[in-house]
Amino acid sequence: GNYVSVKANEGAAVPEIRKYRYTFITNYTFREGMLKNVGVGGTYRWQDKVGIGYPFKTGGYPDLTKPYFGPSEDAVDLWASYERKVMQKIGWRIQLNVRNAFAKDGLIPVTIQPDGKTWAAVRTKPNQEWFLTNTFSF
Repeated sequence: GNYVSVKANEGAAVPEIRKYRYTFITNYTFREGMLKNVGVGGTYRWQDKVGIGYPFKTGGYPDLTKPYFGPSEDAVDLWASYERKVMQKIGWRIQLNVRNAFAKDGLIPVTIQPDGKTWAAVRTKPNQEWFLTNTFSF
């Protein structure tokens, strides 16, 4: 019975696991001029749709050939920094980051009932977060 069950799940969408995800990142530090030692950067993160459930066949078994999918997700992170020497051998860097810069409130389905319309479990969308860090290097 276990072998048949494992074989039936072959190729099925796994809940909470996304097939594709991409991250693009960029960073630039000005080395001269009025903005010398100022850095700016950003990240774009994208995640593919995610399997959240299956309809049932007659007989009460899930139809693994027709998964229900939750939405794809994306997010933008931004930052700005400034660095300088505070002593001959000690460098200082201050950086302000905003994670999920354009986040909106809402819910994301995690699992769905076999009817394909009623959410069984949800999670909240990620919040916007701000971080201020100071780093000393020597």
